[in-house]
Amino acid sequence: MLFPVVIKLRRSRLLLCGLLAVYGLAVAGVCLAEWPASLFWLAPGALVFLLLSAIHTGRNSLRQQPQTLQLHADGTLGLVFAGTPQPLLAAVRPGVLALPWICVFSWRLLEEPPVNGGAPRYGALTLLRDSADANALRRLRLWLQLRKDVDLA
Repeated sequence: MLFPVVIKLRRSRLLLCGLLAVYGLAVAGVCLAEWPASLFWLAPGALVFLLLSAIHTGRNSLRQQPQTLQLHADGTLGLVFAGTPQPLLAAVRPGVLALPWICVFSWRLLEEPPVNGGAPRYGALTLLRDSADANALRRLRLWLQLRKDVDLA
């Protein structure tokens, strides 16, 4: 692999549809459940909890996400956000999931983000097959697997 590997990201419609489906099933389950008379007050509470959870999930999905990833040979990750002229270096945190249909990993910045750029100090990415080019996601999975092997040694 020639480094740095540049991966252009886009928002995943599959992830959005999956989240909407899960919340829809949860609301249907609360509404269709047969609540005993003594516990009927739990139904509105559960619906409020689901509403607050959906708002929190929506707020997190609207947070600024990186537009481009740069995978470096030394194991660092370059993150390009909107409004930042150059990539910010980050480290991948332990707990990586890299499967053929999904990649989930968290990162933290190794340097102080610019104030006007609005980049967060840490974050997590969930990438499905529509989040980037298939070849780029294959390279990302390989890079994450190599990083995992290095961390264990």
